[in-house]
Amino acid sequence: MQETNGKKTLPAWQLLLATVFLFPVLPEYISPFLLFAAFIVFKVQWSREGRKAKVGTIGKVMLAFMTLALVSVLWSDTPLDTLGSAGLWWAVFLIAVMIYNLADTRKRIDDIIKAAVCSGALNGLAGTIQICTYLMNRAGYLSEKLVLPTPFYATLDKAVYTWLPFDISTNIFTDRASGFFSNPNLLASYLVFIYPLSVYMFLNAKNKKRKMLYIFFNILISAGMSSTMTRAGCVIALAGWVFMFIVLIKRHGKTLFGIFIPTMLIIVPSMLARYGVIAVPVKQAGVEAIPHHEVAAAAQEAAKRSSANHFVIWESVMDYLTENIRAFFMGLGFGCESTGNLLLEEYELNKPHAHNFVLEIWAELGLIGIALLFAVIGMMIATLFKTKAPSGKRYDLIFYVFTSLIMFLGFGLSDYIFNSPKQIIALMILLGLTQAISSVYEQNEPLPQEARRLQKEAEKTALKT
Repeated sequence: MQETNGKKTLPAWQLLLATVFLFPVLPEYISPFLLFAAFIVFKVQWSREGRKAKVGTIGKVMLAFMTLALVSVLWSDTPLDTLGSAGLWWAVFLIAVMIYNLADTRKRIDDIIKAAVCSGALNGLAGTIQICTYLMNRAGYLSEKLVLPTPFYATLDKAVYTWLPFDISTNIFTDRASGFFSNPNLLASYLVFIYPLSVYMFLNAKNKKRKMLYIFFNILISAGMSSTMTRAGCVIALAGWVFMFIVLIKRHGKTLFGIFIPTMLIIVPSMLARYGVIAVPVKQAGVEAIPHHEVAAAAQEAAKRSSANHFVIWESVMDYLTENIRAFFMGLGFGCESTGNLLLEEYELNKPHAHNFVLEIWAELGLIGIALLFAVIGMMIATLFKTKAPSGKRYDLIFYVFTSLIMFLGFGLSDYIFNSPKQIIALMILLGLTQAISSVYEQNEPLPQEARRLQKEAEKTALKT
């Protein structure tokens, strides 16, 4: 272990930062193994130091939720999918445990956020290059060979998924960027989560050089969001800025307005393109250009159809839950496959999930499951707002972690946000950060094992004397 400012740099800490950064960049079938390796190092290190890993109060409620998910394999009609989906949650939960135990100073908490923001910026850069090269090729200015593939690992994904003994189907959108994710909506969900944290790093940068770096990262994240052409993601990003501006107008109003200008200039054109208001002309050989008014009409019709389909899906899921008492309370079994089968068999809707995290979890684990998940979310929010600075004012850190959680869940009202380990990790990072923040600033967690032992010995000595 190296020495840094008189303190040892722990290998578990270094691996945690690497995992936070690399998890959203590597393929879904590689990232979890990196997390496993990091957790093993952490556990060995903790054991050698005679310390026990804490999960925290919120973590215990999350464990109850994940236990129900695992137990639901007993009544699930899709047991393999249930087992695999529950296993992903148990695996990714390890990141929350590591953050809670290792991020024991404000600097370390900021380092976790910094690693996540850097990863988000890199995904934003990849998405931006993907959509720009695609549009340049579409306009006839760039060879198809120079178009950055979307998703980035498309060729590798195909090889791996073909090799697996079971079927995995993924929808590829060549005209919408996915970054290092397998789907544009997955990328959008991560960027929605990371956007407010990038604003936090910008506002709290220590010097001008760092401020310039983080405003650049924020622009990349906004551009990445725009490149996905995900309507809900773009709307949530703009609404999130409005929320941050209103709440912090006295402290950061002028600075936040400076962020809004590039955010608006980058994201709004994406929304206009999605609705066909603006379009890139086609100049590829053998491809006839479509008149602009036809492009606009088709895009607007597609948007209306997409919104209508969402309402049909939500009504169908609610109809099934209210008509089936067992599913209402216990669900069909964890994993999207059960909900997809329900929609197809009962309502002839070929959709993979409920397109709403509340209805999806309710369909999978019933009222009990969604109540446990809401308990976790409620406890996270309560813990954040109970944590105060010595002066009595809430830190920017607390507000932006809260905003990140709200924006992430807000995006989940129109899409399922726990469909991939790269999405689940966003919630787990926020869970770990919430408990770490509470522990660092409030110091309301139980004393470390050694401190408790010394305290008991002191109390015994005092009684004897």
